[in-house]
Amino acid sequence: MSGRRVLLHCNAGVEAGMGHLMRTLTIARTARDRGWQASVFGDVDEVGADILRRMDPELELFTPDGAAAGLDDFAALGRDADVIHLDTYREVPDLSALGPLLSNMQDGPFGVRDADLAIDGNLASERTFASPERSRSHLAGIDAAVVRAQVLARRDVTRTPSATPRVLIVMGGTDPHGVTARVVSAFDRIASRVEITVIDPRRRPDVLSAAKASRHAVEVLGFVDDLPALAASHDLAVTAAGTSVWDFACMGVPMALVCVADNQRAGYRQVVGQGLAVGLGEPPHEGFEERIASLADLLASPASLAETAAELKRTVDGLGSWRIVASWEQLLTTRPSLVSRPGVVARAATVDDGPRLFEWRNDPGVRHNSRSRGELDWGSHSDWLARSLQNPDRRLLIIESDGVPVATCRWDRRSADEWEISITVAPESRGRGLAASVLDAAERSLTARPPVRMVATVHRDNTASRRLFERAGYLPHLPTDDAGFVTLARWRLTSAEV
Repeated sequence: MSGRRVLLHCNAGVEAGMGHLMRTLTIARTARDRGWQASVFGDVDEVGADILRRMDPELELFTPDGAAAGLDDFAALGRDADVIHLDTYREVPDLSALGPLLSNMQDGPFGVRDADLAIDGNLASERTFASPERSRSHLAGIDAAVVRAQVLARRDVTRTPSATPRVLIVMGGTDPHGVTARVVSAFDRIASRVEITVIDPRRRPDVLSAAKASRHAVEVLGFVDDLPALAASHDLAVTAAGTSVWDFACMGVPMALVCVADNQRAGYRQVVGQGLAVGLGEPPHEGFEERIASLADLLASPASLAETAAELKRTVDGLGSWRIVASWEQLLTTRPSLVSRPGVVARAATVDDGPRLFEWRNDPGVRHNSRSRGELDWGSHSDWLARSLQNPDRRLLIIESDGVPVATCRWDRRSADEWEISITVAPESRGRGLAASVLDAAERSLTARPPVRMVATVHRDNTASRRLFERAGYLPHLPTDDAGFVTLARWRLTSAEV
């Protein structure tokens, strides 16, 4: 048991929707599984409270009696927490003087505030991350998407396509434009038989009427405790572009998206733009019915559905809540600190550095902490150096202190936005406190334009190296693998990063 406590704040209900609550419940469960105590505070109506009790009956919920008293209660509860995690678009009091680590979930420009850790788990949010200067540490992009345990349990379940295509329609708790009924009615434009399940917690008359009049078999359900299990039995989900998108993607459920609220526009356009879902439109939803009719071809092609499902699962790995809680744990023990020593600079390596690099590479200490621990021969090393110097996706550097070579750094491009770093400090330069300055010089030499994710892979037993990257602000990215290596990462989100 860690003995640590997190207070999570969100607002939820019939009017506010349930997306913030679903994320909050998932993060709370992940924290508790790792030994944390967790409680939730917020303006949660009786419907939201009932959902919380059913999904996690042991999780304590505090609700305010009134606006002013509520903020006071929130601050009082926060003083006893190690972490305060905020997932709300509403104003909250200034919590900086309380002492806990402040963790904040934002969605594009919504919910942005000062925090120790800022999180935007929307697709490609690393390119549109709002006000990164307001936080020291960041989790950005789809890897930070919060995915529930119920979803992960369905991720690797193999299912056989239905003889009759099955479609799930779920627009969340608000549906301000009455889209659900319109979707149900629009499916009448598809001539082939379809089985439709509609989630409508309010069981609104227009939805029930559209279901009754449909040419297809339509079942209308209220709130479902295990929506992932239900979704996994369907061939396509027609859904609002909210937080449930990442649940469906992680399970590999193909989607057609509807933007039903202003805070969904950016996410909707990113998902549709990258071809991960069929776009059905934004308010005022003109031409909506015609786009629904176009789904007929997709539903009639099991191969297309299967290809889409595989791509969605590759995109969302489901580790977002692990990354958030693991980052809390690291930041509570190691706050990032910038270190720069005058005279420590990086230069490009040359062929003349071959003997020096060969000697450093074969040092027993270096080999012990490498994936490849064998001793390298000169011929293989020379060939590697020649290839490295010509490789446009590699930056091989020599780090000098006052003109004396003290280390080498290699950057390898792993994707358009990701570079992996490897550092070797010369045996004779160890113990001089140079490592942090070496890393700083190496990072300054990486001139790729933001956004850039800098990644470091270190062995779990290499405590000094891991602490080096943690102090530099690299956060947990992947758990320890079978060979004992853990992956840390840090985003460079702006050209003038704080």
